[in-house]
Amino acid sequence: MLPESSEVSKIMSASVAPVFLITGISGLLAIMSLRYGRVIDRIRTLLKEGPKLYRKELHTDHLNRELKSLYTRARLLRMTIILEVISIFCVSITIFTLFSSLSFGIDLHIIPVIFFIASLFFLMVGLMLFIRDFALSLTCIEHDMNVRSDLDMKEAKAEAGV
Repeated sequence: MLPESSEVSKIMSASVAPVFLITGISGLLAIMSLRYGRVIDRIRTLLKEGPKLYRKELHTDHLNRELKSLYTRARLLRMTIILEVISIFCVSITIFTLFSSLSFGIDLHIIPVIFFIASLFFLMVGLMLFIRDFALSLTCIEHDMNVRSDLDMKEAKAEAGV
């Protein structure tokens, strides 16, 4: 038995409301994917041209540290993206069960709640990992600046004959 038109409006509004969450998460996914791509590109560049990009003194220790840090960031970003996709999947199940419950009169009221809470949980964990990536990237830059300034000081002293 099909619902009346007033019921259809209620069903559609209840089912479509969580779509806005999917839109927001999709925006985050786009940003996270760009960061992930940049990290992967940087790893490939360093693996191919690392020794040419850095001075001899920097090559071994600093290059290895940067590669390890970038690999850690790539793993963090990959997990972040996976968690956000799982969040979207949970929202999709929420929408499906809401629509099914309201359309067919099936009592599924607890299922949408569980999947919506799961969606928010995965979203929050993904965002925490994303914040961790930002913190780690700043730590890497700080180390890079320290290594380079130490070498610049050594070069200045060498040129001055000290």
